[in-house]
Amino acid sequence: MPVDPEKLAKLQKASAKKVGGSRIKAKKNVKTEQDDTKLLEALGKLKATKIEGIEEANFFRDDGKVLHFNRVGVQGAPASNTFAFTGYPQEKNITQLIPQILPQLGAENLEILRQLAEQIQAGKTPNDFNAGAEAANAEAEADIPDLVEGQNFDDVE
Repeated sequence: MPVDPEKLAKLQKASAKKVGGSRIKAKKNVKTEQDDTKLLEALGKLKATKIEGIEEANFFRDDGKVLHFNRVGVQGAPASNTFAFTGYPQEKNITQLIPQILPQLGAENLEILRQLAEQIQAGKTPNDFNAGAEAANAEAEADIPDLVEGQNFDDVE
């Protein structure tokens, strides 16, 4: 098939023109609170069953804080040593939960219990523990000068 140079030049000239603008990719919506479908599928593969009768759960952290689940859903697959706790955790100080969690404290939390006992013997109540942290924050803020109207940061000493 013979190629006509005029037609070829015309086609090349026409193909050089852009039709429409450049395309911008739309950003994907990433949900921060995703539904737990993947988690539920994984638990389904492990044949996890819902465990009834658990009203609350506490997870003790190394820094003395506790993740407290008030209303918790628990699913477990003992064969694969997998348990899932679902709910909304609240981060609390261990002193806020003392009466309820004493039976739950194990050997790894003996040091925290020892510290609490020493502070109670020293005359502090568990509510005073948080006040000590607030007092330290107040001292740190005392070093920060207050700005007066009409002054700027450079003028304040």
